[in-house]
Amino acid sequence: MKTRTRRVLGWGAAILVLALVLACLPFNPRKWSAAEIATRVDLLNEKAAIDTPHHDLGKKIREQNLALFEKVESGQQLTEGESADYRVLYQSILRGKQSEFKKIDHELVVMTNYMPRENNNVGTQGIEGSHDHHDASAAANLAALRRDLERLERASGVTASFTRVNAAIAAWKDLDDVILHMATAPQTKSVPRAPEAASDELQARFEPMMLHYKRAQFAPVNSPAYATEVHAALDSYDALVLRVQDRIHASLGPMELSLAGRWGSWRSLAPSLRGVTSNRIPRKPAGQPLAAHP
Repeated sequence: MKTRTRRVLGWGAAILVLALVLACLPFNPRKWSAAEIATRVDLLNEKAAIDTPHHDLGKKIREQNLALFEKVESGQQLTEGESADYRVLYQSILRGKQSEFKKIDHELVVMTNYMPRENNNVGTQGIEGSHDHHDASAAANLAALRRDLERLERASGVTASFTRVNAAIAAWKDLDDVILHMATAPQTKSVPRAPEAASDELQARFEPMMLHYKRAQFAPVNSPAYATEVHAALDSYDALVLRVQDRIHASLGPMELSLAGRWGSWRSLAPSLRGVTSNRIPRKPAGQPLAAHP
C-alpha cells in the first residue's frame, strides 16, 4: 500500500512539474517568417565570425593587434597582406579554445597538418598543427541533422512523443552548429574544398552555402567580393533553416512544439544575440535598416 501511495505521489509530482514547465513556455509557437530568419541568420553569422572570437575568446590577441581587429570590426576592407596576417591570428584564437569547443559540439572534427602541399589563403601551404577543420565539422553537423530529422519523423511507440521532442531539440542545435563552424571560415586560414554532389534536399542547400563561404576565404576580408560571397552563403543557409523548420513543425503537435521550442531557443543551447549587430557587411542596401531581432 505504501509503495502504491509513493508511486501515485511520484506521478502527481511529475505531472505538476510538467504543468509548471509548460506554463512558463509559449504554447504552440508559430514558425519564424523568412524575414525573421534572415535577420537572425545575419546576427548569428556576426556573433560566430566576429563578436565571440574577438571579444570573448581572443581578448589578449585582439588587444595586441587592436588597429587590425578594429579595422575588421568596422567593416573596412583589408589589404591582401593584412588579410593574411589577420587570418593567421584568428586561427590561433580558435586553436587555443579547441578543447572547449569539443565539449559543446560532439561533431567537431580535428585534423593535423591538413593538405600540406595545397596552397592556402595566407600565401603558404596547408594548415599546420591540429585544428578544428570547419568544412569537415560542418559536414558532420549536417549528417547529425539528417539523423535527428529521421529520428523525429520515424518515432513510434509509447515513447514517440518524447523521442520527437528530443530529436527536434537536437536538430535545432545541429542547424546552429553548421553556421557556427562556417561563419568563422572566411576569417581564418584554410585551403580549398572540393564540392560534393547533393544526396538529399538538405545537402542541396548545404553545398551552395559551403561553396560561397569557401570562396569568401580567398578574398580580402571585408572586400566587395568577400561580402558578396558571404551574403550568398547566408542566403543558402536561410533556405536550409526554412526547410528544417517546415519538417520539424510538420512532425510535432502543439504540446510537443511548446516543449521543443522554435529554432534559436534556449532549449537547443542557441547563443544569445543580444547586443550583436550586422552593420559590418549588411545584406540589405545602405539606408534600409534590418528589422529588430524578435
